[in-house]
Amino acid sequence: MSISVSQQLVSILAKAVKDIEEDISARIPGGIPTDVNLPQVAPEEKLPLTTQRRDAIRTLKAATYQLFSNLMPVDLQVLDLHYSYFQTVAVGIVVEARIADVIHSLDPDSSKGGVPIEVLAQKAGMDPRKLTHTLRFLALRNVFCELTLNHWGNTRSSFPLRTDSPNSQWNYLKTNRENVALPALTKLPGVFLDKETGGAFSWDPTQAAFQKYYQPDCGFFEFLEKSDGGLKAEMFGKSMIELAKATGSGAAEYSTFDWKKLGSSGLLVDVGGGIGGAACDISTYLPEWKIVVQDRPKVVENGKQNHVEKGLSANIEFEEADFFQDQPAHRAGQVDVYFVRRVLHDWPYESCVQILTYLRRSAKATTRLLICETGLVPALVDKTSPILSNGGMASSLAHNLNLAMLTLFNSEERTFSDFTMKCSQQ
Repeated sequence: MSISVSQQLVSILAKAVKDIEEDISARIPGGIPTDVNLPQVAPEEKLPLTTQRRDAIRTLKAATYQLFSNLMPVDLQVLDLHYSYFQTVAVGIVVEARIADVIHSLDPDSSKGGVPIEVLAQKAGMDPRKLTHTLRFLALRNVFCELTLNHWGNTRSSFPLRTDSPNSQWNYLKTNRENVALPALTKLPGVFLDKETGGAFSWDPTQAAFQKYYQPDCGFFEFLEKSDGGLKAEMFGKSMIELAKATGSGAAEYSTFDWKKLGSSGLLVDVGGGIGGAACDISTYLPEWKIVVQDRPKVVENGKQNHVEKGLSANIEFEEADFFQDQPAHRAGQVDVYFVRRVLHDWPYESCVQILTYLRRSAKATTRLLICETGLVPALVDKTSPILSNGGMASSLAHNLNLAMLTLFNSEERTFSDFTMKCSQQ
């Protein structure tokens, strides 16, 4: 008798759980996955992801969603998909009200039985019943927990909503909600389906949903710099560092690359490197190298400030530069490595070729180009596995970012072959 697809998925899930628990216990003697309702950063989340745990987590997510798809009535699946935007709304409410911060300040370890809803609402300036509805919606997803009736505590999953947690995503969630998730996304269907003025077939950045909504007469990054006295630009820079941490793409992300082959010392230029998050991670592997982070003037200012505030000791310099122009004259023929991380996905194909062409002009014969981007892989049906060929929902982050690029810039994440073609034409 053949084993059903659902039973195969259950077996795959069981193995993934076993692999995760084995990895945790091997690195934390006697350790087990931390209870989701505990108000803390789980010890295992402080550890860099091993290949075993990373693969098991991907498998767990892929198989779980595939199992739901196999067994749930499709009507319920579609409704769940449609109503998912309420999650963004609910998270946005508690982030803006700083509910996780308030709970942590009054009952950090839940030893007092949680914070009464009346107290939370008063601190947040909200109606208690409306806040209760929001928190109960999130508690279904283990974000906050109702310890006893109307008494609330933080959970592992609400800790990233704090402003001061080591794993905080507060800047990212606030920036994303204000600039992508709610406002500009409302214009995306109209852009995709605009046959009358040609917007449906345009890859012009000025035709992006972001531009249609805000009509800023400038690009996204300039808009951030002009808004709220530059506060949005500052928050965006911090949010990119938070996103890297949240996706496990800190220093460990670069460990598989053979940095030693670059040499014991040299000059690396991080093109469009923001406030230096990636540069700091890379410096771990290039301790004797000089690293220069290039970006817009306001971003460079924020980067220098962040470097001082964090007390960072890495050999990093910040420099104003426009990657749509030739490199600064003093860099011509001097750079050993150009590092381009999550820059090209902000721009349409022709602009990417232009960026790479300017770098090539300034390079010497031995200069290397390192590109770090989120690669898209199609979700093909795999006849040898019950899981889609790209891991299905295990690849959801890449496709989330892809829609974000389409919304903000009329650009996209790309496949490996896309990058190969792009580099061959610069």
